[in-house]
Amino acid sequence: MDKFKLMQILPSLQSGGVEQGTLDLANYLASQKIKNFIISNGGQMLSYLDKEYVDHKKLSVHKKNFFLMPFVAKKINKLLQNYDINILHIRSRAPAWLLPYINKKNIKTVSTFHNIYGNQNLIKKMYNKQLSNVDKIVAISNYVKKEIVKIYNINDNKITVINRGIDVDFLNGNINNQINFINFLKKYNIDREKKIILFPGRLTSWKGQIEFLKVAEFFKDNPLVFYFIGDDKNKSYLKKLIKEINNRKLNFNCKILGHLNKDEIKMMIKSSHIVVSAPLKPEGFGRIISESLSMKKIILAFNFGGAKDQLSSLDDIYKIKPADYKELISKIDIVLKYKEDHIFKMGEYARKHIVNNFSKKNMVESYLNFYREL
Repeated sequence: MDKFKLMQILPSLQSGGVEQGTLDLANYLASQKIKNFIISNGGQMLSYLDKEYVDHKKLSVHKKNFFLMPFVAKKINKLLQNYDINILHIRSRAPAWLLPYINKKNIKTVSTFHNIYGNQNLIKKMYNKQLSNVDKIVAISNYVKKEIVKIYNINDNKITVINRGIDVDFLNGNINNQINFINFLKKYNIDREKKIILFPGRLTSWKGQIEFLKVAEFFKDNPLVFYFIGDDKNKSYLKKLIKEINNRKLNFNCKILGHLNKDEIKMMIKSSHIVVSAPLKPEGFGRIISESLSMKKIILAFNFGGAKDQLSSLDDIYKIKPADYKELISKIDIVLKYKEDHIFKMGEYARKHIVNNFSKKNMVESYLNFYREL
C-alpha cells in the first residue's frame, strides 16, 4: 500500500494545461485506488474527477490578496491535519505564497514550474521565485528546467523533469462516432471543400493570432480557410482580432470558433490539413504540438521553448525559426503539395514518437514514482 497522501493546490479547475495535468494525475492515482486530494476554487473540469478516490475542497486559493492568505492557509492546515497529508504539491504561483503560513511538519512540499514566467522586473522575479521555496521542484520540460536554473538561481539537483503528457489513446486520429462528427461540422459550418489551417491557442496577445494574419493574408486567394480555436474569455483581444480580420478583408478566409470542448478540439484537428503553433514567446511545453502529432497531423511550430523539446528528433519541416513568417508561409506551401502517402508515413512516425515520449501514461507513472521516492 502506498504510504504517501497527496494534496494538490491550484487556483481553479476551469480550463487549461495546468488543470488538465492535475486532473490526469488525480484520476490516475484514483485508478490505482490511491485516495488523493485537490484544493481549488472549482470550475467546469470538476465533473471529470473520480469522485470515489479524489476529494476536492473548494477554497479561495485563486486570489492574490496577501491579507487573506493567512486565513486561507489556516483552513488548509486543518485539512492537512484531518487527512494526514504528507505531500503537498503546489501547482501555481499564487498558491505558492500560502507556503509561509502552512504548517510543514511531517510534510514534503513540491511545486511545478509550468513555464519560466515573466521576469522583466525585480518584483515579478521575486513573485515567481516563491515557487522554488519547496523541497522538490518539477519542471514540465527540459527547456523550463534549464531556464529556471539560470533565471532564479535554483539548485539543479532540486529539479526533476516530468514532461507534460497527452492522452494518446483519445487523440489517436480516429473518429469513432461519425454522426457526432457530421453534427460538429454542421454546427460550426466547417468548410471541408477548402483545405483547413488550424491555429489553436487561448485568444490572447502573446499567442500570436494577430501577427499570424499576415500569413493568412498571403494565402488570401487560395482555397484555404484559417480557423482560430481557444479560450475566448479575453473579450478585448477578441474584438481586436475581429477588427484586424475585417481591416485586412479576411472575413471569408479566417473564422474564430473560440472555446471548444475536448471532443470538438479532436474533431477540429481531424478536419485540418496543417496545424500551426506560433506564439510570440516560448511556451513551457506547448501541448498542442504533441496533440497534433498524436493525431498524425503536420504541425508547423516556432522552434523554441517546450516545442523544441518535442520536435527535436523529428523532420525539419515541422520546425520554424521563431517569428519568421516568411519561412512559415514557405513551409505551408510545401506541405500543401505533399502527397497523401507521404503525409501518412510522417504521421505514423510522429505518433510513435509522441506515444514513446510524451504520453499521459508516461507522465502519471513518472509522478507516481516521484512521490514514492519522496
